Amino acid sequence: MNELLKNLNSRQKEAVTAPLGPVLVLAGAGSGKTRALTMRIAYLIKEKLFKPEEILALTFTNKAAGEMKERIAKLLPTSYKQQAGITMGTFHSVGLRILRMEIEKLGGGYDRNFTIYDSDDSMRLVKQIVLELGLSESFRPQVFSYYISAGKNKLIQPGEMSLDNEYLEQSLSRVWKEYEKNLRENNALDFDDLLILTYQLLSEVPAVLQKYQSRFQYVLVDEYQDTNHVQYMLLKKLTAKHGNLFVVGDDAQSIYGFRGANMQNILDFKKDYPKAKVVMLEQNYRSTKPILDVANEVIKLSPFQYEKALWTDNLQGEKVNLYEASDELDESRFVLRQLVGEQQVLEEEEEEYRDPVEFPGETPILDSFMAKLKRRRFGMRPRFVARELPDDLKDCVILYRTHAQSRPLEEMLVGSGIPYQIVGGIKFYERREIKDALAYLRLMQNPRDLVSLERVINLPARGIGKSAFRGIAKELENYGHDFQRVSLNIGKFGLQNKAENGAREFFDLLHRARELPQSNSVLDVMQLILKGSGYKDLFLKEGREGEERWENVEELFNVAGKFGKLPWPAGLEAMLEEVALMSDLDRVEEQTNKLTLMTLHSAKGLEFGKVFFVGLEEGILPHTRSLLSPQEIAEEVRLAYVGITRARKILYLSYARARQSYGEIKKSVPSRILKAIPGKMINKLS
Repeated sequence: MNELLKNLNSRQKEAVTAPLGPVLVLAGAGSGKTRALTMRIAYLIKEKLFKPEEILALTFTNKAAGEMKERIAKLLPTSYKQQAGITMGTFHSVGLRILRMEIEKLGGGYDRNFTIYDSDDSMRLVKQIVLELGLSESFRPQVFSYYISAGKNKLIQPGEMSLDNEYLEQSLSRVWKEYEKNLRENNALDFDDLLILTYQLLSEVPAVLQKYQSRFQYVLVDEYQDTNHVQYMLLKKLTAKHGNLFVVGDDAQSIYGFRGANMQNILDFKKDYPKAKVVMLEQNYRSTKPILDVANEVIKLSPFQYEKALWTDNLQGEKVNLYEASDELDESRFVLRQLVGEQQVLEEEEEEYRDPVEFPGETPILDSFMAKLKRRRFGMRPRFVARELPDDLKDCVILYRTHAQSRPLEEMLVGSGIPYQIVGGIKFYERREIKDALAYLRLMQNPRDLVSLERVINLPARGIGKSAFRGIAKELENYGHDFQRVSLNIGKFGLQNKAENGAREFFDLLHRARELPQSNSVLDVMQLILKGSGYKDLFLKEGREGEERWENVEELFNVAGKFGKLPWPAGLEAMLEEVALMSDLDRVEEQTNKLTLMTLHSAKGLEFGKVFFVGLEEGILPHTRSLLSPQEIAEEVRLAYVGITRARKILYLSYARARQSYGEIKKSVPSRILKAIPGKMINKLS
């Protein structure tokens, strides 16, 4: 055991060896919280306090769960069974596993082959309901979708939400009830249901509660400050008998209030568990002292915090840099020059430029000014080319508050020769062609999924109108969702010959795919459906753009290859679950030498040697939407704190005196976050 603890500092040892019962580890940024969490698991097993199968470890991303599994594998190398026995994953993935085994005990028409709807699928269903209820002229569907999700995560039932607008309240109740009815009929769960229905199971079925309370004798939670109400209640249920709850978090990094995260969960931990042991981790192993000094000054702007101050033995390092840009283009150019070095940037004018307006100019200074004005007015940009690429691009990141800020940065990078990736742009699994392909596959798993059926029944075009689809959907239900029986009776819907033949071929294909022997793989199913349906030919008729879209679908074949050794129903289930639970951070490329661009919200949990934190202006950070709420301003401050503490060695902060917004150039003022940093801590660049 001494070997396990020898590389821990005194506070980390205190956390790892804490007595049983509730434990709160307040872990500052870069203080080794993942190490403490994984060491705690290894300690519990090595000291024979618990068997691996009695341990449940919950995270917020698949990436974090994967990292923990790798670390535990190194700590427990002698016994694969020890590692494999631990239940580890995100709240949603663990909820999904429980529901696959237990959901039929809830009643309501669900079975274990349920589909998981993502936000786009849910929105399609809400839009359809809003249209059918005649509410489309009164409210946007997004309004109902927002309130349904918010209500679910507060464990509110349809009809129980109180709103200022009585008509909206009544309309929400109607839409929500119809939405839940449709989900049950389609044997579908939205993402929130993975937690909500798990909680309902534990609350309404005593045998299920007893089963999982007995199985999970020790529960650990990473990023506890990000838990919402339903996650909080789930933990209460699971640990009610034994009280063994070990949570790690940092209130200073609570930045997901807009998603329903409740920071009070971590602030009130001692109130909820009066006998809890609290351990504070404040020694930072990531950043230099100058970076931490700035972070400590910034977080003072947030009054709703535990008092703690990060410190480090790493006293060396340069001051934090600050650049005042004239506008967003100047800011982007500054980032590029700092990335590759002043001498490595070649500036070129665009050759195709033809100015339709005459600008008189007699002096070089005036000519230069007019050239810049023309570029601004007519959308022209100089092109910057990097002569040589640094080999540390993968250790560099540009952070910003909103996705819109990436545009001038990306414009600067295009043609520069610098490879880059944008995290949180159009995600792979949100591309239209991928969602279409997945809809076909989901029908193989769950024939009751009418949202997926409606999405693909006319891909390629088969001439099946809305009224015909409604009739087919009704008959499909009457026939027990048997694709073959629908095919045999397709003539009763009064379709024209071409549509009738197309519909029959469509349902015949689905039937043949579902009847494939289990010895086939999910790849075989995909090949049969996506090629046999004419979906591939649809793209190849579109020229180069269509070929590129089909290449994206072929990438989905590579994903399916991971499950090729499983019988196709099991492989399909595993693949669709992985896709449903994947976040954009799970697709960040870390091995290739690419510059990363991402929002501050996406950056939590990551670290980089060199960080460019841009757009530090009032109205951007803190965001305009937060300025009337002290709680929301405090969250914006914590967001800035997260951005600053991503940096290990070098940190650049920047703001612009003017920035283009909604087509107009508007003056900007430095963020209050910058004003909180003493001048002596900053190196101002010109």
